[in-house]
Amino acid sequence: MSNKNLRNLIRIVHLIAAAAFGAYFYSPIAGNETLKLIIQFVTIPSIVLTGLALWQQAYLNKLLNRNAHNPAANSG
Repeated sequence: MSNKNLRNLIRIVHLIAAAAFGAYFYSPIAGNETLKLIIQFVTIPSIVLTGLALWQQAYLNKLLNRNAHNPAANSG
């Protein structure tokens, strides 16, 4: 997968999670306990992780490529 496709996929996941959070926050069903737990433990962490991935994509690619090309570093 190319960097552009990966970035677009991460951006779409980020926007969908943010839209779900916004819909929860402004909807009258905010009192639903199950939905509250899903928002707390799935949606908000996914927003944070995808946001960090979008912000630091170049650094993450460099870090992952360095570990992929250096098998001695992975053996521990």
